[in-house]
Parts: sequence; structure tokens; C-alpha cells
Amino acid sequence: MPKDMHRSVLGWLLVSLLLAGCMKEPVVPLPPAPPPKAVIPPRAASPGPQLVYELAPGQQVLGLTQVTRVRGDETLLDIGRRFHLGYDEIEWANPGVDVWVPGDGRQVVLPVAQILPTAPHYGLVANVAARRLFHFLPADAIGRRRVVSYPIGIGREEYPTPLGSTRVTRKRAYPDWRVPASVRRAHAMRGDPLPALVPGGPDNPIGTHVLDLGWPTYIIHSTNKPAGTGLRVTHGCLQLYPEDITRLFDEANTGSAVTVVNQPILAGWQGNELLLEVHRALEEHAASAGEREAVAAVAIRKALASRGRTDEAVDWGRVRSYVLAQPGYPLPILREAPDRTTYLARAPLHKPPVRSALPSPTRPKHGWYLDLGGYRGENNAQKLVAQLRHLGPPVPARRDRFAGRHQVTAGPFGDRDEAERVARRIEIELGLRGELKAPANTGA
Repeated sequence: MPKDMHRSVLGWLLVSLLLAGCMKEPVVPLPPAPPPKAVIPPRAASPGPQLVYELAPGQQVLGLTQVTRVRGDETLLDIGRRFHLGYDEIEWANPGVDVWVPGDGRQVVLPVAQILPTAPHYGLVANVAARRLFHFLPADAIGRRRVVSYPIGIGREEYPTPLGSTRVTRKRAYPDWRVPASVRRAHAMRGDPLPALVPGGPDNPIGTHVLDLGWPTYIIHSTNKPAGTGLRVTHGCLQLYPEDITRLFDEANTGSAVTVVNQPILAGWQGNELLLEVHRALEEHAASAGEREAVAAVAIRKALASRGRTDEAVDWGRVRSYVLAQPGYPLPILREAPDRTTYLARAPLHKPPVRSALPSPTRPKHGWYLDLGGYRGENNAQKLVAQLRHLGPPVPARRDRFAGRHQVTAGPFGDRDEAERVARRIEIELGLRGELKAPANTGA
């Protein structure tokens, strides 16, 4: 997926407050594990899509990993957005599954469970490695606490999101965007120049609502290209889905603390189950498998010590495999716990609502179109239509079978100017040049 906007001085050993100085501890060889005796938990009822979780004292894990099935021609991005997941999260959890054409009926892992990072549990806490922003709400009148978990896009490798602490300094609705020079240069190099000032509105790249931070030039904002949420797409800012920024804007107060951490490896208890969550490290913090394993061992041993448990309770062979796979969602690692396959087989199944059959679209007689070519493979044509639908703003497109090939056509567009603007967007974003087609009743 094209990215319209994709070093911290801290190295890998300082990615977490929990793991600070962890590499100074000698790495104890991990003992071989006997084959685990699987204890299959009963299937839980699916809680469905969630953003808000009740937060008990000392709670370390939110939610339950779930599975669902693909409906028709929906993409992983469609599924991810329905379950409040970003691009990287759902792609990492489903290796080998085509993001654009996953396949009708295919089972998909929903990495909706999250281990809370080691950070103050108040205000806003972002874990850039997990692509997550947690908003810890104040206790209500009877003392109950809640946390809202949002997927986020983060800074590209050349423009990393800063780590540390700051505050929300101001909130702005429908703001104008004074485009930083670095952003204007990047867009100009792609043949997609931006003006110095973009007026507020739905087409603004920073979206409809903004939370300014104490760090100059860095903000929390939305986007007019929601398919990029969950990726490294920004110039250092935190980016939310359009529907999420409005909630955060309403619930976060000016002056709220903001903490940004980079913790790709997390361990935590959920009831009597010890879970390990391993994300892919940011490129500028890449580490060897051995180094990642050592970091995981420190996090696990700290969690064990909190319950008076020892290394013998852990299936270290399983730990090794998860560190290598980096699935991005919590998995059980105690010896008596089920392995990954069994765990997912018993994960709550979220059954999507049944969609009524939609009438076949009819092509209007009037309107401008873009002919985007014919493809021998149906999957390639379907993938292109899906990518156009997620460009942001979406481009209407269809595929038709003709003479043994699958023809992709974008449109209709109201006039030639609109069709040419969309053609330019498609060329910039996808590298695909379309052929303009005039309305059938004109010779224009």
C-alpha cells in the first residue's frame, strides 16, 4: 500500500522502562522444554469489536484474541477497521494472507488483545512498536476506571515519532494545516505538491481534529487516507482513524499527560495465564534474534517473580518460536498452557453480520471514466479495485469480464477535470496510468 507520508538516540536496550539495563544481566541458557500438556480453555463468547475496556487494579492485559471469517470481497483492511485494528497489526497477525484479496470464508486472526506497556497508567500512553495509543480515563463517580485503545499510525524511519513525555497543549477542530517544509519537499519529490496552507475540512491530510502537543511540530491527528492508519506513514505525528479522533478529541483534556514508549516485547498475566506479546522492532532499533530472546527472558522473569514462579514454569522453546515469529498479539507460554495452534482453535469466533445481497451495479450512461487495463488473473483485477477503494478519498471502480480478461474501470466522474485529477492521484499513488474515456453521448 503506498504511503503518502511515512532516530531516537535510545538503542534497543532502552526501548522499555521495564527493560532498562536488561542486557547487563547474563543470559542464562534456556532449558529444553518437554512437550507441553495442552490444557484447552473453554471457548469464550466473542465480545465483538471493542475500543473501551474496564480496567481493574493491577490489570496487565486487555481483551481476548479472536478470529473471524472473510465476507465476500472484503480486504484485511476492511476487517481491521471494523475491529479497531490498524494495517500492520492485522497483517502481522495473518502472515501469508493477501491484504487485498484474503479470500471469501478464510479464517482471520483478530489481534484485539493487548498487553499494556510499562508506563504510567494515566493520560495518553502510546507504544509505537505496537501501533497503539491507550487513553486512561479518570475514575468515574463510583471509582471504576476504563481505558480506550486506539490503533495509530506513527512516524516513518526517516521521521521517527519522538519518545518521552509531554502534554496536550491545545485542541483544534477543523484546523488549517500549515504544512512543514519537510512535508512539502517530500510531496513535491513525488509529483504531488502541497500548498503552504491547507484549509480545514474533510480533505485535509491531518483530518478534522487535532490535539497539539508540547513538542513543537508534533500533533495527534486524523487523516483523509484512513487505510494508512497503523503504518509508519507520518512525519513523526500520531495518526488515528477519522472515527477515533473525534472520540479522543471529546474525552482528552488540555493538559493531559502524554507518554510515548517503544516496547516491542511485553509479558503480562491474564488471570493465571502468562502471556508474551512480540512485535516487529522499528527498523532503526533492529536487533538479532538472540538479543530479542534475551529481552523477552527479562520481561518474563520479572512477571514470574511477581507471582513467586520460577523459570521451570515456562515453555522456553515456545518463547523462542514466538520471538522468531513476532506475531504481534499475546500468546500463552506456561508449560501447561495450549500451544499457538490449539489456542487459536479455541479463540472466540466473531461471526460477522449477514449482509443482504446487493443489486448488481449498473453503469450510468453519462460520466467520465478511466480505463485501467485488462488482467488475465481475476485476483489482480480484484486487488486493484480494492486498492482504489482504499486510496482515500476512495475511487469508485469495477471489474468486468470481457474477452477472457478482467477489465478494471474507475468512475464515473462528473466532468473531465475531476477525472483528470483522479487519474493523477492514481498515477502518483499506484504508478498506474489510466486512459480517459468520455461520456458515451459526447465526442469530447
